Amino acid sequence: MGKTSTKMVFISWIAYSRRSQLMADKFQMKLHLIHSLKRHPFLAPLRYLLQAANTLSTLIREKPEIVFVQNPPIFAPLVVYVYAKLWGARYIIDVHTTALLARVWQWSLPLHAFLSRQAIATIVTNEHLEAMVKAWGANTFVVADIPAVLPLGKPFELKGKFSVAVINSFAPDEPLAEVLSAAASLPDVHFYITGDPLRAKKSFLQHRPENVQFTGFLPDEAYLGLLRAAQAIMVLTTHDHTMQRGACEAVSIGKPIITSNWPLLKAYFHKGTLHVDNTSRGIRESVLTMQQRLEMLEREILELQQERWKEWEEKHASLTRLMEDAPATATQRSAG
Repeated sequence: MGKTSTKMVFISWIAYSRRSQLMADKFQMKLHLIHSLKRHPFLAPLRYLLQAANTLSTLIREKPEIVFVQNPPIFAPLVVYVYAKLWGARYIIDVHTTALLARVWQWSLPLHAFLSRQAIATIVTNEHLEAMVKAWGANTFVVADIPAVLPLGKPFELKGKFSVAVINSFAPDEPLAEVLSAAASLPDVHFYITGDPLRAKKSFLQHRPENVQFTGFLPDEAYLGLLRAAQAIMVLTTHDHTMQRGACEAVSIGKPIITSNWPLLKAYFHKGTLHVDNTSRGIRESVLTMQQRLEMLEREILELQQERWKEWEEKHASLTRLMEDAPATATQRSAG
């Protein structure tokens, strides 16, 4: 579907977001990545003030009729709401799981509910989050993933015959200790673990098995090169109701997946994927199974890839209609 005549922009208070970039690309709108003082967390209040001023200045200059805005942080949609109220614009909130489920943002949920009720819609990644937002009396739209034809990336040299790319950020919900334990019992398999080592426990780095390499934070070209070079992609979480962006990337490039055994992930990644219980033993067995069933899983992931493209085409058309049918002001929300 082509570009609409409505002027739209996407606002994300982050240095990089593949989901925001893909959403902006699909609707042919400009993405503004607005971030300041990112490496100084103790300056968060000042950072948010600077980003708020930058956002408002950008919106006044661009004068969009519809604004997509990522949450978290909640202050980004709050600024967009102020702009929409003063300039008669409309907005859509694209909500990441942490904005609704992470403890750090629980205080913001009443404000989130208010802002969602004024929006054209709040985009969420799954039905559990959709139910939360609907309970506020707000319109919702589910977009689990946005498929893409990703670049080839830069060739990444691997060791050995079988390698697993572990998409990791050293977040609390990633069972990295179990991954390292499983790796130690699979000396013939090489594990490439992504993520900024500054966020890692020192014990992880100091006592890693010989077949484990911490890649550090990779630029996009190197990151995509790693994903394409590995035989399988592993992305795990101990939190339920959490969509795995890394697994979505694996589908886009057609690589088999090892992910956690949650109902959401089992339903969405129902082909070309092995689901594990986040234990060392479960992870080890999944890697062995991946080696045995690799050709079949490679065929299945390509089937899933086609399913997701078809699903996105339908989502794109529905979301376009929702924006076209929405009232002229943000306070008059569509009942759709």
